[in-house]
Amino acid sequence: MDAPLVGDAQIADTFLANTLPGRLAELQRQLAAIQPDIVRVGVFLADADPSRLTYWADSEHRVLPCPNGVANLADNPVLSRCVTLDSAQTAFIRIDPALEWAADGHTCPLLAAPLRRDQRLHGLLIIESDPAVPLPASQICQLLAWAPMAASLVAQSIESVRTLIGTTRFALDFTLTRDRETGEHQLRLRDYILALAAELSSAHGLKDAFIAELALFGPLHDIGKVGIPDAILLKPGRFEAHEWELMKEHVTLGHSMVARLIHDFRLHNAPGMRTLHDVVAWHHERLDGSGYPYGIRGDAIPLSARIVSTVDVFDALTCQRPYKRPWSLSEAFAHLRTLAGPKLDRDCVDAFCHARSRIEAIWQRHAAGTAPATG
Repeated sequence: MDAPLVGDAQIADTFLANTLPGRLAELQRQLAAIQPDIVRVGVFLADADPSRLTYWADSEHRVLPCPNGVANLADNPVLSRCVTLDSAQTAFIRIDPALEWAADGHTCPLLAAPLRRDQRLHGLLIIESDPAVPLPASQICQLLAWAPMAASLVAQSIESVRTLIGTTRFALDFTLTRDRETGEHQLRLRDYILALAAELSSAHGLKDAFIAELALFGPLHDIGKVGIPDAILLKPGRFEAHEWELMKEHVTLGHSMVARLIHDFRLHNAPGMRTLHDVVAWHHERLDGSGYPYGIRGDAIPLSARIVSTVDVFDALTCQRPYKRPWSLSEAFAHLRTLAGPKLDRDCVDAFCHARSRIEAIWQRHAAGTAPATG
């Protein structure tokens, strides 16, 4: 059975959750320097509706969706009290199903602190200790005093990632407003990317974090088209040769935009920036070096760009243009096969064709105008 279409909010939550373990591991190391019996630090992320918990991420690099039995905040008295009082709370007694589930029998929940910025609840910070070592009251008081500062730092990190996600949504919406076909192309690509990446995940060991990054940033591959004049971008007919050369400049324009964004806002280490850079810069490159604008070839083209290239070609073939009819799905799949190897990544094409039933369902959904919104 084909996997259900993943919603935009779930993609964002998955991406956000996977940015946290590295930060939490550093926080755990800092805490352990003060109190060695602090063995794990974790975060429950809250939904836009703060009554629901969506993901657990921790310093042991676990990222897990919260199961239904623990996701309702009201069913967790300690966590609910923490949010209601907006203050750190002790959690000695495991009376919260969420805390029990996250501890997994290996740790003892010690403290919970709300993660709040500008009145928005992002989730809860959980500090866990060694269950075999009871902490003295003086050390617990010290941690209670320290917890709000730690929670503020984690909340700031979460907010910065949410801002980054919001920026990508704005960019997609802006493109949709200026050129509806380019905008709708981006929405289709998001769903095709998810289907292809899911099919590739077992063979290539793709992690959920990479798939979420690709689903968020892959649709921005054509962001450079905002710099193409309307007379070219919106031309209803086939391009003249000089017009085609101008249109191809959207890659270098987009590459420059992303490079400037990363430099000006010091985003070199920000999550997803490498993926954004790669798909914008390399999505028109081909394995045999015949692509543009740089003519790179083979494995020098990152996997993220090879995935986007595959779905980009398929979407171009199957969509109506003023100068061509849309190819049938069968024609498009057959043509992808001919491109596998010399032009497109063979593994990507094979996986895309293997996921044909899901791809066709996505195509039908968008053709019927029922694709989910980006917001």
